[in-house]
Amino acid sequence: MRKAITVLLLFIISNSWGQEIDLETCINGVKTNYPLIKQNKIQEELSKISKQINNNTWLPQFSIGGQLTTQSDVTSLDITIPNVEIEKIDKNQYKSYLDVKQIIYDGGVNSIKNDIQNLFTDISSNKTEIEIRSIIEQTQKYFFTAIIAQENIIILNNSKLQIEERIKILEAGVKYGSVKENEVNILRVELLNINQKITESSTTRKSSISVINLFAGTKINDSTLLKVPTEVNNNDFVDFSNRPEFKSFDFEKKVIEKETLLKNSSIKPTSNLFGQLGYGKPALNQLNNNPDTYYIAGIRVTWDFSGLYSFNKNKKKEKLMLENVDVKKETFELNLNVQKNNLLLQLDKIDKLIDADKDIVQLRTKITKVSAAELDNGIITATNYLIEKNAETNAIQTLKIHELQRVATQYDIKLLTGN
Repeated sequence: MRKAITVLLLFIISNSWGQEIDLETCINGVKTNYPLIKQNKIQEELSKISKQINNNTWLPQFSIGGQLTTQSDVTSLDITIPNVEIEKIDKNQYKSYLDVKQIIYDGGVNSIKNDIQNLFTDISSNKTEIEIRSIIEQTQKYFFTAIIAQENIIILNNSKLQIEERIKILEAGVKYGSVKENEVNILRVELLNINQKITESSTTRKSSISVINLFAGTKINDSTLLKVPTEVNNNDFVDFSNRPEFKSFDFEKKVIEKETLLKNSSIKPTSNLFGQLGYGKPALNQLNNNPDTYYIAGIRVTWDFSGLYSFNKNKKKEKLMLENVDVKKETFELNLNVQKNNLLLQLDKIDKLIDADKDIVQLRTKITKVSAAELDNGIITATNYLIEKNAETNAIQTLKIHELQRVATQYDIKLLTGN
């Protein structure tokens, strides 16, 4: 009879749920629907614009200028040439001009700036991935919380059906005067208690699901069945190389190296073409007092040696900063190993608890079966029966919780190792 009730219960429950959803679907939902994902596209666009601005330095640079001056003295020749009149230069002078400059070699500055900009884009994308993984971790915890509540509902409904079966049997006894009405009322009170527990579990499930829907953009409702994730082999996850934080350390070191290159690029020579087209009084001929056009064109090379003062200091600073990143990386990995070891110990403890739980459930089921028969035959009271029945229910719930905790811990290890 008990087996038939259990089969009937599972049939009813399987038909009461609607669609099914698994943990992987929820995690993929977070990866595609969480609002922070949009930040990557924004950062890519910003990076594109920044590099375009950097590359503008290779375009010809134009500027327009002009000046109007008066001065206390001008160039003159203090000699007298017979029959030649030398016009005196006007002290009021003016000119307007167009300057043009074209960089030929910038010491690699622009290329380094673009490399740094690419690294900043990668860092931003990686930072988003780290934050998304934090949301995935929360989603995973809420998913298992909802599943535990869901399994509790199934267990409680099973207990409810069995008590209802006892009530029907006892009601027949009351009808013929062999059972007191009070015995039936005790079971009816227990049904109310079970309904309360089902309400509590339903509320917990609904609350967890609402958070998952917000994070993942899913549409899980009360009729959606949450599928218990399959167990994973944690021996496949031996290191933490897939965690995005380790990429962050690599990016940080690359930025340090590039910024040092940028600082030391000042010791390299730079060259550019330049030209000036103008109109002024006087023009280039300072002895000609008439307004005229003029032009100047050439190539300019500059080499600033002052960067050598800090070259060695910059290299030393770079070395220390890289060592500091290595220390942070080593510390982070150590903390991860501590967490992983704790989870493995937790997993080992749960396995031992499950072995004991199975034995307890097996014995409790036998005890409850005997108690049910004794209650049906009037040997024990409803109160005595409920003591054993509740103990059985608690044992089944404990076993189910530990089984789900084992799977949850396996997925915690999987997520911890970056998988």
